[in-house]
Amino acid sequence: MGNQATEAMSTGQLTPAKKLSLFDAIGSTLAQMAPAAAIYYGLPVIFIATGIGSPLTILLSAIAIIIVGLSLTRFSAKHPSSGSLIKYIGMAFGGLTGTAASIVFIVGTVFLAGSAFIELGGWTSDSLALYGIHVHWAIPTVVLGLLIWGLTIIGIDRSTKIATIALVIEVLVLVGVSVYVLLDPPAGLSLKPFAPSSITGGLAGIGLGFPLAIYLFIGFENSAALAEETQNPKRNTKRAVLISIAVMTVFYLFVSYAVVTGFSNDNESLIKSSNPFIEVADRYLGRFAFLAVIAGFTSIVGMTIACLNGFSRVAFNSAREGLIPAKLSFVSKWRTPAGTLSLISGLGIAFALLFGFAGGAWVTGFGYLGTIGTIPLLIIYALLNIAVIIYPNKDLTIIQRYVLPVLGVISIALPLWAMVQPGQPKPVSYFPWIIAAVVVISLIYAWVQMKRDPSIAQRIISGTGSGEETAA
Repeated sequence: MGNQATEAMSTGQLTPAKKLSLFDAIGSTLAQMAPAAAIYYGLPVIFIATGIGSPLTILLSAIAIIIVGLSLTRFSAKHPSSGSLIKYIGMAFGGLTGTAASIVFIVGTVFLAGSAFIELGGWTSDSLALYGIHVHWAIPTVVLGLLIWGLTIIGIDRSTKIATIALVIEVLVLVGVSVYVLLDPPAGLSLKPFAPSSITGGLAGIGLGFPLAIYLFIGFENSAALAEETQNPKRNTKRAVLISIAVMTVFYLFVSYAVVTGFSNDNESLIKSSNPFIEVADRYLGRFAFLAVIAGFTSIVGMTIACLNGFSRVAFNSAREGLIPAKLSFVSKWRTPAGTLSLISGLGIAFALLFGFAGGAWVTGFGYLGTIGTIPLLIIYALLNIAVIIYPNKDLTIIQRYVLPVLGVISIALPLWAMVQPGQPKPVSYFPWIIAAVVVISLIYAWVQMKRDPSIAQRIISGTGSGEETAA
């Protein structure tokens, strides 16, 4: 074991003793999308935007994400790498853009990790308060954050199993409540939620709800970042990405339809509820409604683990290829990217505390972190679609190479514009400018790095250092 660990640390390869199965990769991806957290926090704002027609809005967003997923799998099927999106962008655009994209991505993931940590601490604090136990949100944020950091360090197989178990618990609760509602609906079943006429505000309503629904699927790319640690990655990575999107599409449609049905298709009462699913769960589960609280906790735990696993692998590959300081490519004796796991976890916890205290409440800090962290990720999604068009691939049809990627860019541009458009309240109005500054600084940094080490471009394009050989 000692020799294996030494070799892993010296070669900078992620070679776990037990590689992830297709099921493990799917479980990690679904966990990062955090079904319960998405239902609790995402659905209420989608309902406000599109009313009882929200299930149809979710379906449209799922189609958009499938297109982006197909763009990702164009690369991952041929070049499985922990670099994932950043690796493929670099292969298409070259070293300058690839290096800059890696910085933009890492900055975004630090904010998103912070949002996961503060949500974990805040949810735990609020849940304990329901039972008379009062603990400031900052304490569980730090304690649970360090615990999850430790779990991700000691092995991808262990942490992924825990994330998958957490996923199963939350899905059982959410599906159970939804089935109960549909078996005993307050006003009968109806296809009204899937009718275009049910969407509040028509096309304008879709314009508001579509960007919000896209966020439900953030994290679909998780399995691509775990390619080097997955069995038969050229086959399983593609399957994991597309199966995960399909599963979550069905799940979100089913649960959102059940919630709308639980409110008797009454648009007014639906949008007045601060948390429609919890309200339905209270009504149907009675004294067992605490299960919904447990589902929320397991959802956030699984999401945080999966986020750290996925984000750290992309950053690790950037360090291994020299895009960021090589010391960050340090691999632990458990053959996990300890350097980037520690970087993202440490900064994420620090940002969670900073934004939580600055915002005056953990929920406010969570909103700020999630917003500012999502903007860079959407930029990367858009670049990935453009990369499919630019990167030479004679195997693709015109539809695969041009039509679908263009549709993907358009679908990502809508939520991106919703986040950066003028007229946002302060301090949210400052966030686009912060990310714009990050992009400019990243380009300058990339230019300097390319001058210092011109071989970066060749390493990105050729795949050297990506670990494709060990992955396959």
